[in-house]
Amino acid sequence: MNKSAIFLGVAAIALASCNQEPQGDSDGGGDDVAVKFHPLEKFCIEYENTGLMSGKSIHCQRKWGAESYAIEDTKIEVGGMTQQQKSHNITIGDMIYAINPETMTGTKTKNPLFEQLAKSNPEELAKSIMASMQLEDTGEDKQVAGESCNVLKSPMGIGGCYTDTMVALEVSAMGLNRVATSVDLDSGGDDANYSLHEQAEITDGPDIGAILNSQ
Repeated sequence: MNKSAIFLGVAAIALASCNQEPQGDSDGGGDDVAVKFHPLEKFCIEYENTGLMSGKSIHCQRKWGAESYAIEDTKIEVGGMTQQQKSHNITIGDMIYAINPETMTGTKTKNPLFEQLAKSNPEELAKSIMASMQLEDTGEDKQVAGESCNVLKSPMGIGGCYTDTMVALEVSAMGLNRVATSVDLDSGGDDANYSLHEQAEITDGPDIGAILNSQ
C-alpha cells in the first residue's frame, strides 16, 4: 500500500474518493448534499510530520467530504537520499487534481471508484477501512491539539488517534509519524485552496479505470 495512503488513513480515502457534485453553498454550510463521504460535515487539520518524513501537511474538507484538499510541504529521507515534496491535491466531484504549486502545473484524473463509493455509508466506509488495516480501539483516550481522540493500534504496525467523528489527529506507520498541531472542526478551510486548479495549467492524467480494468 502507498505510504501516503496508509499515513492519512481514513482521511486519505476521503481525499481519493469524491462524490457527486453537492447542492448547497460554497462554504459547506448547506445541508442539501447528494451523498456523504465522511461523518463530519467539514474540518481543517494542520499536521507536523516526523520520522522518515518531516515537514507540514494540511488536510481540509467540506460538504461531508464531497470537496477536499491536501497541501504537503515535506521532506522524505530514505536510504541516505532526501526528496522534497510540495503538492496541492484537490478533489471535487469525481475529479482529482494533483498540482505542483511551484510550477502551477498539474493533472486531472477521474476517480474510477466514484459510483461505487458514492453509494456507501460514511460510517460503514470508515469502519471497513479501519478493519482492513486491522485497527482496533485500545480503550485509551487522549488529548491532541485540544481535542479528544481514541487510540487505535494494529498488529500491522499502524497506529493512530481518531475522534469519534473519524478525524485523524495522530497517525503512525512504517517509520512515519503525523500529529495534528491545529484542529478546526467548524471550518472547511480557505475557499481559494479548493479552486487552485482553475489558475493552474492542467493536463489529463492517467486513465486509472482503464489501468485497473487491464489488470
